[in-house]
Amino acid sequence: MQFKYPEILYALLLLLIPIFIHLFQLRRFEKIAFTNVAFLKKVVLQTRKSSKLKKFLILLSRLGLFTALIIAFAQPFFSNSKQGLKPRTILYLDNSLSMQAKNGTDELFKSAIQDVISNYKSDANLTILTNNDVFSDLNDKELKNQLLSLDYSPFSKEINTVLLQANRIFKADKEYKNNMVLVSDFQSDIVKEKMPLDNDIQYSFVQLLPQEKQNLSIDSVYIAKQDGLNISLNVELSSYNVAADNLSVSLFKNDILVGKTSVSLNINTSKTANFKLPFTDSFNGKIVIEDNFIAFDNELYFSLNKLEKINVLAIGETNKFLTKIYTKPEFNLISKKLNQLDYDVVGNQHLIILNELSIIPITLQKPLRKFVVNGGSLVVIPSVKANINSYNQLFSTLRIGSINKKVATELQVNNINFSHPILDNVFEKKIKNFQYPTVKSFYESLFKNQKFILKLNNQKGFISEIKVNNGKIFWIASSINQSNSNFKSSPLIVPVFYNFGKQSHKLTELYYTIGKENTVNVNTSVTADQVLSISQLNSNKKSLSFIPLQQVLQQKVVLTLVDNPKKEGFYKITKKNKSLKNIAFNYDRVEGKVQYSDLKASLKQYDNVVYSNNIMETFGNIDAQFKVDQYWKWLIALALLFLIIEMLLVKFLKN
Repeated sequence: MQFKYPEILYALLLLLIPIFIHLFQLRRFEKIAFTNVAFLKKVVLQTRKSSKLKKFLILLSRLGLFTALIIAFAQPFFSNSKQGLKPRTILYLDNSLSMQAKNGTDELFKSAIQDVISNYKSDANLTILTNNDVFSDLNDKELKNQLLSLDYSPFSKEINTVLLQANRIFKADKEYKNNMVLVSDFQSDIVKEKMPLDNDIQYSFVQLLPQEKQNLSIDSVYIAKQDGLNISLNVELSSYNVAADNLSVSLFKNDILVGKTSVSLNINTSKTANFKLPFTDSFNGKIVIEDNFIAFDNELYFSLNKLEKINVLAIGETNKFLTKIYTKPEFNLISKKLNQLDYDVVGNQHLIILNELSIIPITLQKPLRKFVVNGGSLVVIPSVKANINSYNQLFSTLRIGSINKKVATELQVNNINFSHPILDNVFEKKIKNFQYPTVKSFYESLFKNQKFILKLNNQKGFISEIKVNNGKIFWIASSINQSNSNFKSSPLIVPVFYNFGKQSHKLTELYYTIGKENTVNVNTSVTADQVLSISQLNSNKKSLSFIPLQQVLQQKVVLTLVDNPKKEGFYKITKKNKSLKNIAFNYDRVEGKVQYSDLKASLKQYDNVVYSNNIMETFGNIDAQFKVDQYWKWLIALALLFLIIEMLLVKFLKN
């Protein structure tokens, strides 16, 4: 037996006072003299004996009364937990999108909420962890209100992260007996082989699995082909543990149906659906399928914006070959000789090409450095008679290295880095029987962190990429003038220079994934007191409008988004309430793969872990562990009984 207030038991010592009074018989009989008392002798003896018995019984009843009251105020109880430790329970409730799967007619997450409300009976407060919130020390009323207000989160957490978060909460106070309950479907990607389990904590893993472990999903949308009139849009669909015949795939522009097709999928396969769209200035699209298993991946939003021109500045004596590559409407090319250049236009470009300049003037080096550091792309093609010192002055200000000497040796450009982004989708496969271009001379270089795109047959770099802060430099090691190289006649010239331009300006993606770090480039200039904001289209809720992290560069702003937004759909980027462009966000598709961990087998190695698939059973075990049998009510009843006994003794027991 344990006592909630054991210090009250010291009051039992006060019971010695009536005992001492009784033993010393402080109340004595008074003698009265009579002339003849012979006939009263027997009666007196009987009265004294009955009086002593009555007083003794009354004393016992009073002692019993006060003893019961004192012990009742000390609140005795029996409990399975250690004396002095209070129960504390942390509940992790997985509200990731995979918990939309159904067990019968109810979604796993909503069913779990009702089970927690119905079965958590402990007197102790409960702390709830979800994938995006923490609710500490909730009482019964707060618990119900908070649980009913929970919704799905686009973010998911690894179980190890949840366990470490709970351990920090538990270790903040040592006076508790700790229980951790984890309720989830425990998909394979969130469960690791080793878990940070604390020996002082009792863990209960409750794995809720859907009745049918299957799903149909829209995985991605991308542009397969684009010309001046039409856009060919591919939609990737996947099946998990289920086949689908004539699955309907619909295309909406905003809320208007503009296209429909169907595909058939075998079990655990992928298929591509195709839509052709007319080329328009902008298109907010949504792909929709019908699937009764998991809902979140049945829709995918995408946004096509008005084509933005890429500004290219070519500085050189003759830039004729560049005018054939950088054509309108995709590019806006400015071709200038060095002595005709207006330095003010440098900051407005996406790509600058130094086309075989004999010398790079110091007056040009400063704006070029600022251009590259702020995110621009610079292509440097040296002249056959290049002033190496002037080139190295530019490279020195950019801190990327230097070029050495000119080497007059005829070599082939025969080593192609097929995996480099500049050559992405240029070749259908790796080729060996290619008509490689040649050079008669090249400049040896030593640059930091350079990535080779093309190499000469002596393994020296011909075209390489060097990143500088937010920008990049493409170094071509040789003059490509026809007197020195036939590279301009090579099939490589067009894709290489075309991709220099395309990758100098990162166009808006069709859509972005919620929960990942996303970078959005916006072509605009802002003043020091201006910021760009993002808000959901067709929504007046302030919670769906936010200001992202932004970096202001020349003629563009780079937005970085991590924690926002949290809801899928269309969003607009605005400056001073003026809409600049639309973007689309979708939930991460990984939650729809319906691949679950064999949790029961992996938990056998732990002694302080209980596995279950039933919330009611789990909370029943916790209640039994912390069940407290209190006896103060029985002691109050016993005190009343002693009081009644005393009253009966006084009334009916005669002296």
